[in-house]
Amino acid sequence: MEKAEAMKLLLRLSAAYPRFDLSGDVGKERIELWMDHLQKMPFEAAKIKINEHIANKPFPPTIAEISVKQPEKNEFLEQQKEWERNAKHAKKP
Repeated sequence: MEKAEAMKLLLRLSAAYPRFDLSGDVGKERIELWMDHLQKMPFEAAKIKINEHIANKPFPPTIAEISVKQPEKNEFLEQQKEWERNAKHAKKP
C-alpha cells in the first residue's frame, strides 16, 4: 500500500482507540514501526481487518492481529496454462 493509505489507517486506529496515540516521541516511533509493516500489505484487505477489529475489540490491535499478506504469484500455473494453449495450436503429424 502507499504511504498515504497507511497513514489513513493509522489515523483511523487513533480515532477509534484513544490509547493508540500518535503524538510525541512514542507516537513517532509507533508511526514508523506501523508504516514499515502496513506498506507491505494490500490496503483494502488491511482496512477490512482493521474495521473488523474496531467493531469487535475494545483495545487497539497489534500488528500481528491485522497483518495481511499478499498472495504469492504461482508462476507454475501460468506456465501450465501457456503449455495448454500451445498444445491446442500444435500441428498433429
